[in-house]
Amino acid sequence: MGQERRLTLKELAKQIGVSAATLDRVLNNRGNVKRQTYDKVMEKIKELNYMPNKSASFLSRKNDYHMAMVFPELPEYFWTQVEKGVQIAIDEFRDYGLHVSIIRSEKYELEPQKKIVQELIDSGNYDAIALSPNDPQEMADLIDHGMDQGVAVCTFNSDSPLSKRLFYVGCDYRIAGRLAADALCKFLGGKTRVGLVMSYTNFQMQQKITGFREVVSEYDHIEMVGPLKLRQEDYDSPDAFADYFREVDGIYVSSARLDVVAKHLEELELEHRPVLIGHDMTEETYQYMKRGIVTATICQDPVNQGYLTVKAMFDHLVSGHKVGLKENITKLELVTKENARYYI
Repeated sequence: MGQERRLTLKELAKQIGVSAATLDRVLNNRGNVKRQTYDKVMEKIKELNYMPNKSASFLSRKNDYHMAMVFPELPEYFWTQVEKGVQIAIDEFRDYGLHVSIIRSEKYELEPQKKIVQELIDSGNYDAIALSPNDPQEMADLIDHGMDQGVAVCTFNSDSPLSKRLFYVGCDYRIAGRLAADALCKFLGGKTRVGLVMSYTNFQMQQKITGFREVVSEYDHIEMVGPLKLRQEDYDSPDAFADYFREVDGIYVSSARLDVVAKHLEELELEHRPVLIGHDMTEETYQYMKRGIVTATICQDPVNQGYLTVKAMFDHLVSGHKVGLKENITKLELVTKENARYYI
């Protein structure tokens, strides 16, 4: 997407009415500037909406920075929210030479995503890559390769903690699983059987399931049935769920397919319908909530994930300093039909 050209140090100095050398001394706190001149420069910078604390060294070096954001196509509803946050950051930092390319990899597929990241690294056109890896373990070597080639790589939404990545932005999935279990067990009341619907066990899924099991084990009267392990294509088949729905009093959908599971549950028309909890909010999920099919969902602040990822990488590129915070954990919120309209 197109971005406006930022002012060079010389152009900015001309607008303010000082020499480029004087402006450089003010922006970089080098001294030897009269107080009256300093105040004049800072007042004009404020008027022009410049941020000298973030951009001073950047402006004086006259650099542009190019960053790629790589994440899957699916689930569409979630990544659309992430893109909103990315766009907010682009609008905030474009005047300081930041260029961001958004690249969606095919579905949940690993190999196409690996090919994209490899090409970005080999192109030499990018200073930074922010990646939501489809398989964090499989992508670790490629992340390390990028870092070794001088490309700053961070992860977001899905972490690769065994890699050399600079930092991670996203939720704590173990806590997400714990929150789901705690809410589900409380909603069950005196009922005893909980189920877990899961897809392939990547790092993110493992963390959710670990947290979920931890909390369920704290309830002496509750037993876990399953889990029900599904491939992505299995979600389209009502038969994959029918028997399992009849066995349990409550279900946690740990994948991003809560609305699909809710559809099958509603169509089954059970006399005793299990409590259903999952992740994220869509218009479909909201409608299932209003009809009493979905009891609650856990939202993970996707807009802020997109914004914070770009901001943190921009700060790193401009300062050139090592990243102090290795994990920037975003908030988790439990949503029911009473507050769901605020998350659509």
